[in-house]
Amino acid sequence: MYLGIDNGGRLVLEDADDFGRFHIAAGADESPAFQNIAEAAGEGHYWLDADAVAALSPKAGDADWTGAFWKMLQKVEPYGFADVQGRRIKAHVTDP
Repeated sequence: MYLGIDNGGRLVLEDADDFGRFHIAAGADESPAFQNIAEAAGEGHYWLDADAVAALSPKAGDADWTGAFWKMLQKVEPYGFADVQGRRIKAHVTDP
């Protein structure tokens, strides 16, 4: 799954069912909406408001999807890519 920009310039969560990866598509980090949910975390990395990311999913109202999203964050937390208590996810911007 990844954050991207749709044709209308809106921030969107793409490939929402791919719980094996998470990144920020090049250019999405320039969106004003992205800036509202992100905090810089070093070279090309950001801490993102996990609730805001989940709300961008086309499956945001699906309890099973939401549960799987938080399980993904729990799995990557030991590696520094999530802060479940702080409700944040860390991701990098991919090259264009």
